[in-house]
Amino acid sequence: MKTFSIVLPCYNDLSLLKTALSSVLQQKGIDYEIIITDDSQDDSIEQYIQSLSHDDIHYYHHQQGVSASDNWNAGLQKVSGKYVILMHHDEEMVQDDYLKRISLLMSKGADVVISQVKIVLNRQEKRQSLPSRWLKTFVCKHPACLFLINVIGPCACLTIRQEHLQDFNRNLRWLVDVEWYYRMLRGKMFLIDKSLTIRSHHGHQGQITQSLNVKETFKSDQSELMKTYATNKTVRRMLWLYQHLILGTKHILRKI
Repeated sequence: MKTFSIVLPCYNDLSLLKTALSSVLQQKGIDYEIIITDDSQDDSIEQYIQSLSHDDIHYYHHQQGVSASDNWNAGLQKVSGKYVILMHHDEEMVQDDYLKRISLLMSKGADVVISQVKIVLNRQEKRQSLPSRWLKTFVCKHPACLFLINVIGPCACLTIRQEHLQDFNRNLRWLVDVEWYYRMLRGKMFLIDKSLTIRSHHGHQGQITQSLNVKETFKSDQSELMKTYATNKTVRRMLWLYQHLILGTKHILRKI
């Protein structure tokens, strides 16, 4: 069994995939497997992976499904490592000892380790207001709050023990990652390390969130979650607050 399984779902963008993959291959002092699930419209990524001839990279062509999370789940179902990271093709590990340091934190008994995120927008690092350690810790202790404020960022910021791993809800689109974080954190021991960083690239052509109508997609997700968590008053309350405080405020500001 490898120490880490890095699941790397990808779609069409070979350049971004090379950056993501390189950030894993530079990792020192730790063993890992890389699982690539690819639902691209051509074979450029497949040919590139074959040219590497790397024993720890496992490529799978995935038939494009109803949602992007079908591809993510396909990768999660193939993991064999002790710890699992799902890293999209537009994300990368900044430190070359990222995995080694995560492993040390996991050895302290954590079920989940949460790292920091840096946003790159149109190839320029974006100045961002990061949540305080207090806020991040509070929200992760009460993960239903994630439906109101996502203090984690992209999926790669989460490392999970394999035995706690669950699939993404394929019926969700806007809140698909947040709902997954909620399940991954609920009742788990977690550690936050703000010295470890995932770089997330935004603004590129294939970015899923750019193609979504947020208001309409949220309504669909809200309907699904209200059924899933019909008896969970806290989750339902957070969804109501997100709808009226976050989306409502954004709608007002666009009209000013």
